[in-house]
Amino acid sequence: MLRYFGSMVLVLVAFGTLQAQKGLRIEGKIANAKPSMLVLVQYFGGDLMPIDTAIIGNDGRVVWEDKEGIPAGMCRILGIGRGMDIVVADSQRFSFEADMKDPIASIRFQNSPENTLFFNYQREVRTRYQRALSYRQQMGIKDDNDPRWKTRFRELNEEIKKHVDSLYKKYPQSFAVHFLKSYQEPKLPVLPLKILSPKDSAYLQSYAREHFFDNSFLSDERMVYTPTVPVRFERLLKTIPSLPKEEQLKLVEKTIQQTKGTVELRKYIVGKFAQQFELTPSASLDEVYQLVVQKYVIGEPGLWDASTLQKVKEVSAIKAKLAVGSPFPSLRLTDLTENERALEAVKSDYTVLYFYDPGCTHCRETTPKLTALANRYADKLQVYAVSLDADATVLKKFTEEFNTQNFINVRDTTRKIEFYTLGVFNYPTVYLLDRDKKMVARWLSVEQLASYLLNR
Repeated sequence: MLRYFGSMVLVLVAFGTLQAQKGLRIEGKIANAKPSMLVLVQYFGGDLMPIDTAIIGNDGRVVWEDKEGIPAGMCRILGIGRGMDIVVADSQRFSFEADMKDPIASIRFQNSPENTLFFNYQREVRTRYQRALSYRQQMGIKDDNDPRWKTRFRELNEEIKKHVDSLYKKYPQSFAVHFLKSYQEPKLPVLPLKILSPKDSAYLQSYAREHFFDNSFLSDERMVYTPTVPVRFERLLKTIPSLPKEEQLKLVEKTIQQTKGTVELRKYIVGKFAQQFELTPSASLDEVYQLVVQKYVIGEPGLWDASTLQKVKEVSAIKAKLAVGSPFPSLRLTDLTENERALEAVKSDYTVLYFYDPGCTHCRETTPKLTALANRYADKLQVYAVSLDADATVLKKFTEEFNTQNFINVRDTTRKIEFYTLGVFNYPTVYLLDRDKKMVARWLSVEQLASYLLNR
């Protein structure tokens, strides 16, 4: 049997603590299957973590094992169709029989009530969908936009929702049912109006955000090992920047508080919030970051390892040093004529501090945009461009290729500067400084830089 052990590297998050007592053993017997490799993987934080790889024998038998067991959650078998999800929850020693011609219809489990429930649901949905397709055929509907089909499809979705709700009422503690229910959007209040005013629409949008995770069971540790919660959480992350500061903070607080009692799920949510807003030009999102790390990382040291806590403290200190309105630390670097050029000596209304690597693809895409912007605002803007490659030949070639001769092109010939202490965690890094070299904005894209300059 081939063995694969995966690990996940995500800022502030580690793959979960193994918790099963008797280990994992899943035995399968699959009819009409050719000898092939099947990989058992587990969902975690939007990724698939390899657990074990096995070969189907000529007799159709296959076994996946892990002596320590894995965290309870959703797994996927790669190699059966496009992949087949299974539940690996409290019971991690079970078996199944299936036919490769139609695994969903044929699969039957021993010692796994959760999977029996899960696949019965899938067969029920398939039956209902086939009835809807029969209706479509009988009515001669060809177009998906046909009002009759759209109405029938809405009815089908409502039937499935009611079916899941009935399962939840019957099996409120079932992980499989929690997983199925997590696909549902929150139920919105019904307003007694035919036409919604802008105020009513805003209220419904706010309500939907506040109840965004109502069906996600964030107090259930197992939900981090599903594909649904991470996807929903990514949707939330995209929404937050456009909200007023007060709602940003309220929404982040509520989401984290819903994970009370979990470990890996809480670390995942907190870690993603911190990662998303660690380097942002937005003052309000910076407050979100400070709230998250101060209250839920530094404030909950028992959840985190020493290296994570140290990293968070270092980043917080760097951000404080580079706060908006603070003077940027002194920089004296060498240009292509081997002369020292001091940042504080630059005479300009605004200075763009541009840290880049000449070999970085993103830097090479960004530089032409910055050159065009610098030419556009040449009367009030100078670019102090710091190459992180100190080789003069490399820098000279870069300046000629991208026509950046109007920049102050410098590098650290001493090779002693630790640029991460200046907030250079990614390439390129862009800062906007005022006439006195005080920070105006941090960690900008060129597009954001253009907006700042346009309004000044």
